Amino acid sequence: MQTCSSLMPFQRQRSCYSISFHLQSPSTTKKTIYNSFSSHNNKSSSVRSLKISCTRSHDMAVVSGDTWDECVLNSDIPVLVEFWAAWCGPCRMVHREMEEIAKEYSGKINCYMLKADENMGIAEKYDIKVVPVVLLFKNGKKCDSVTGTMPNYVYMAAIERLLSS
Repeated sequence: MQTCSSLMPFQRQRSCYSISFHLQSPSTTKKTIYNSFSSHNNKSSSVRSLKISCTRSHDMAVVSGDTWDECVLNSDIPVLVEFWAAWCGPCRMVHREMEEIAKEYSGKINCYMLKADENMGIAEKYDIKVVPVVLLFKNGKKCDSVTGTMPNYVYMAAIERLLSS
């Protein structure tokens, strides 16, 4: 799960504070969350800030050092692994692309996320120096990699090459 937080201004309205924001779900359905609460302190200024945190789950499965051999190296079908880190902004953009790819190629490839900071042994074994990196495996061997944030078609071309080999 990914945690995001933002600082949102809100306006004082008749001794009530109102917060309204939108969350974008993986299925592109907008959900509105509305929260209001009464002000206990009328001496406050008309504009304030409130820190809001939210969590978002991913559609992709998570792989770790404990499950690496079983899920990646011993898989009967090709595997895509996204190496990422929680502090990495571009990784969030790649997550969205990988979630779409995981849905589109369901049954043809297995897609996993691996948190590079927590699985340094695997990251070192595959010479991961930066994140995000997407590695593609077939028959337990690394076949291709895509480094950095790329458009969807770059990842899909790499997957198609893997499937046709």
